[in-house]
Amino acid sequence: MSNEKSLIANLTIDLKRNRFRIFRKTMRYLGNPPFIQFLINPEELYIAILGSDRPIPGGTANRINLNMDLKSCVEFYSTNLMDGLFKIFGRLDYGCSYHLSGEIDQTNRVAYFSLSTLKKVERKL
Repeated sequence: MSNEKSLIANLTIDLKRNRFRIFRKTMRYLGNPPFIQFLINPEELYIAILGSDRPIPGGTANRINLNMDLKSCVEFYSTNLMDGLFKIFGRLDYGCSYHLSGEIDQTNRVAYFSLSTLKKVERKL
C-alpha cells in the first residue's frame, strides 16, 4: 500500500447554465495550469481535466485566468460539452446542478471524476 495521500478534486456541472465549475484547490493540485482540456470516457463513465502549460495539439484547450486570487473556482461555459455529456450519460436533469468528487494524478496533471460520484445539488428557492 502506498503512503502517498490521495488528493481530492471537486467539480460542479450546472446543466441549466451550461457551466463547469472547477474549485481553486483542484486547480492548485493540478499545478495552476494556464490551459486545461476536458476529456470524456463514455465507456468507463469518467470525466477528466487535463492541465497543461500550452494548448494541446489537436485538442480544444481552455485558457485559465491565472489571477484566481479572489475567486473560489474557475468557470467554463460550453453548450457542446454539456450536450455531449447528456447524450452519453442521459440520466441528467437539465434544470439541475451536479457535484462530482474525484482524484488528482499530480504527476500527469489530471483530475479524474467518475460519474458514480455524481450527486444532485438541490437548489434553494
